Amino acid sequence: MWQSPPALHPFAFTRRFRAWHLVLGALFVYTVVCVWSAFRGGVFAFHDLALLNDLFSNAVHRGRPFWVTDGGFNHLTVHFTPTLLLLTPLFLLSDSQFLFILLGLVALYAAVALQVWFFERMVEEKELLPAAWRPWASVAFTLYLALNPFVKTVALSAHFEVFFQLGSTAVLVMLLRGARMRWIVPTALLALGVRPDGGLFLAFQSAALLLLPAVARPPRAVLTRRALGVSALAFGYLALCVAVVLPALGTPSGTRFWSHYGSTWGQVAFTALGDPGRVVHDVSTSGLVVFQRSFWWMQLLSPAATLVSTIPGTFFFMADAPDKRLLWFYNSAFLLPGLGVCAAAGFGWLAEVWKGVLARGRVPAWTATVPALLLAVLAILQVARFDRTIGSPPLRPMPPVDGDFRQAFARQVQTCASWRAVATDFRSIVFVPNGYDRFLLHHYERAQVVLVPPRVDTLLLGAESREALLDTLQGDSRFEEVADPGPVRVFVRKDARGCGS
Repeated sequence: MWQSPPALHPFAFTRRFRAWHLVLGALFVYTVVCVWSAFRGGVFAFHDLALLNDLFSNAVHRGRPFWVTDGGFNHLTVHFTPTLLLLTPLFLLSDSQFLFILLGLVALYAAVALQVWFFERMVEEKELLPAAWRPWASVAFTLYLALNPFVKTVALSAHFEVFFQLGSTAVLVMLLRGARMRWIVPTALLALGVRPDGGLFLAFQSAALLLLPAVARPPRAVLTRRALGVSALAFGYLALCVAVVLPALGTPSGTRFWSHYGSTWGQVAFTALGDPGRVVHDVSTSGLVVFQRSFWWMQLLSPAATLVSTIPGTFFFMADAPDKRLLWFYNSAFLLPGLGVCAAAGFGWLAEVWKGVLARGRVPAWTATVPALLLAVLAILQVARFDRTIGSPPLRPMPPVDGDFRQAFARQVQTCASWRAVATDFRSIVFVPNGYDRFLLHHYERAQVVLVPPRVDTLLLGAESREALLDTLQGDSRFEEVADPGPVRVFVRKDARGCGS
C-alpha cells in the first residue's frame, strides 16, 4: 500500500526527459507542418494575418509599431496590446508572414506543456498512481489536452490571443505551484498586455483556483491572498484600460457584437440583468456545451472551479457574432487555461478517491490503475478525432495554391529593389514578404506594383469582379501592364523609377 503523499514541492522544473516531451514535440512538429500547408493552401488572409504582420513589419522596417498600412490606423486604438511589442525583434529573423503563425504555435504548445507539467507534478507528488504508470498517464494527458478540437482550432487561428493563453496559463500554474509574487505579477501584466478584456477571464480563473480539489492546490491559507490579488490586478487593469487608456488613444466607443443588448456597456448589463431568460437562451444556443464536451467532462469533477472559470465566457456566448458565440478561431484561447487546469484537477480528485477505495480494501489491488486506464480511454477518443477543429478546416496537410503568385512575385517584383509597395487581393496578400508595404486591391493606386491572381477574393476588391478590376487597371493611365506576365496579371506604375517596366 502507498505511503502518505508529501506536500506540493516549490515551483521548480525537472530536467529529466520524459516520454510526454517526445509526444508533445511530435504533435508540435505535425501541427507546424499542417499549418504551414494551410498557409500555402490559402487558408489565411488579410484579416487577420497580414494585418497583424503589419504591426511588426512596420515597426522593424519603418519605425511605426502597430501601424496597419492598408487601413491607415494604429492598431492600439482597436486593441491595446503593448506586450506584442516584445515580439518585434524576432521579425528580423525572417520576412515571411508565416513567422507570426510559428511564434503563436510555440506559445500554444508551451501553454499545453505547462498544464501537462502541472498534471505530472500533481500525480507524482501526491502519488496518485503506481510509479510505473505515472509516465504513461502524463503521455495520455498530453494527448487528451493537445488534441482537444479547440486547441487545434486556436492553432489554425493565426491570432495573437494565443499569447494571452500562454501568459494566463503560466499565471495559474505558478499560483498552484507556489511561485513568488514577484514573478507572478509581471507575468500577469504581460498576459493582460495582450488583450485588456483578458483581465475578465484571468480574474475569474485565478479566483477559481480556490475551488479546486485540495489534491491540486496549496492550502487555501497560502493560496487565497495570492489568487485574489491576481484577480484584483486583472480587474484593475481592465478598468484602467476601459476608462482611461482606450479613450485616450481615441478608441471609438460602442458595444459592437453586443449592440443588440444596448448601445452602452451600462445598457448591456442592465438588459442582461433585467432579462435573464434571454441570457439563458443565448448561452444554451452557444458553443458552451460543445466546448465543455471537448474535455469529455473530466473538468466537471472540479465542478465549482469549472463553473467560475466558465462564467466570463458568457460575455462571448451573448454576442451576435457566430465566431464568438461558438468559440471559433481564437476565442476559446481565453477559456482554455482555466479549463485545462480544472481537467487536471478533476483527474487528481478521481485518482485520490480511488486511492481511498483501495486503501479500504473494497476493490482488488490490481485495480489501482483504473484512473490511468480511464485517462487512456479519453486520450484514445481524442486521437480518434485527430484532425477535428471547430469552425476551421481540419488540421491535416493540404495542397498549395501559392505557386503562381510566388513565381510572379519573384520574377516581376523582387528583381527591382526600388519597388517596395505592392497591392494584391485579400488572400494572396499573406504571400507578400514583410519588407514591403502591402495594400489590398481597393487601394491599388497607392502601390507601385499590382498583382491580380487568376482567382481573387472579392472582399475589399474595389470592384464587382476580377474582370471589372482588370478593366479599371487597364483604363488607369498611371499604370501599364507587364507583357506576358503569366497567370498572374501584373501592373506597374509608370512613374516608378529604378527598374524597367
